Amino acid sequence: MYDIMGLMSVRRFWVAGVVLAAAIALLPFSFHAERHLETATRVEGSEAESVRQELASRFRSPFVDRVVLVIRGLPPADSEEGQQALATIVARLREEPGVSGVVSHLELRDPIFLGREGGTFVLVGLASTDGPVESLVPKLHEVTNSLADQLRGDYPAVKLELTGELPLNFDIRKASADDVQRGESLVIPATLALLLVAFGSLVAAVIPLAVGQIAIATTLAITGLLAQRFHLSILVQNLATMLGLGLGIDYALLMVSRFREAISIGHDGSVASVMAARQAGHTLLISASTVAIGFLALLTVPISEIRSIGVAGFLVAGISVLLTNTLVPAALALLGPRIDAGRMPFTPRLDAQRAARTGNRWRKWGNVIVANPWLALFLAGAPLMFFRLASQAAGYQCPQRELAPGVGGISPCAAHPRTDGSGRRCLFDARRCRTACGFHCANRRGMERARSPQ
Repeated sequence: MYDIMGLMSVRRFWVAGVVLAAAIALLPFSFHAERHLETATRVEGSEAESVRQELASRFRSPFVDRVVLVIRGLPPADSEEGQQALATIVARLREEPGVSGVVSHLELRDPIFLGREGGTFVLVGLASTDGPVESLVPKLHEVTNSLADQLRGDYPAVKLELTGELPLNFDIRKASADDVQRGESLVIPATLALLLVAFGSLVAAVIPLAVGQIAIATTLAITGLLAQRFHLSILVQNLATMLGLGLGIDYALLMVSRFREAISIGHDGSVASVMAARQAGHTLLISASTVAIGFLALLTVPISEIRSIGVAGFLVAGISVLLTNTLVPAALALLGPRIDAGRMPFTPRLDAQRAARTGNRWRKWGNVIVANPWLALFLAGAPLMFFRLASQAAGYQCPQRELAPGVGGISPCAAHPRTDGSGRRCLFDARRCRTACGFHCANRRGMERARSPQ
């Protein structure tokens, strides 16, 4: 019996070594993985995606990806002094690598570029070959700050600010990364404290936390590599962190608990690790399989954000159960009775009698649930039904203010929608809109006016 367990333990060490080597090899790719993830939503096969590809391939438009540079504090763009200052800005933008086109009042003598108090804007097209086009946004910020400092000597009130989808996506990416780091800094100490209370041992508490962190890092590394070929959303970062801590800690916690129970009744480290893997491994595999199947179903939805959630959930569940069934038993076999090292003084030591009492309490609780299934279902489902009814009672209305205000109250949208029957402006509060493509769509239903830059 012990010889068989010894052979199984040796084989587990080899498998655990391979898994650990793979995790270490992937670790460098987890750093700044969010740089490869997208913040914009893509719907495969949609009209918007088809037109985008058409503009890039057939028309070779320099404004497929673009930002809007809003300029304030300069003389009017139709004055001689304002044109000189605007020419300085446009010339500097054209020199910047990654800028594929620039349109301003210098190219199109149109009053749409003339805002209140001398304000104007510049449409800047971007094209990046070295990575996501959003990576050009920090460089543009540096250029605009440099131009503002250069012009501030003659125009103290000058302001150059970037807006549009790409700067917004960049800000969302940065905010997401900062929020994840801040959340981890708050959650990890609290989780460690709870594990210390549950196990009463520092070593036993650290193992589940380490499994969660390794699962998060490995998932981010794999998704970062996949994002270089497929469209994956920035939601991967938040979901991987949330599920990695939850599933990784939960799975490892069960394995460590079974190991400590085996140690408490007198088994050595190798035997106890094999027993723990036998008792908990099958349960964890079934649990992770159901979670993974649920997330795999999301891959059938042709929306990048939904598919990204499916990819992240599937990877986290698979990696968490893989680490728990390979790396954790090997580490526990090496630790043996030292699993209780760093024992907290306020917790009693786990022995055979205490382990038996704990098991009896959980068995009694399980018997109560099985004997009263409808009552348990009602108590567990009541909060969900409450939130369901609350969400149905919530009202949603059209926004009452501008969503994309432009210079002088003119929105840089593609077309101006008419108001709805109640007189409320549903999308944009603008006097008129134009497109940089030159398409006329004023006759479309719901469009009040649309003009080209001709």
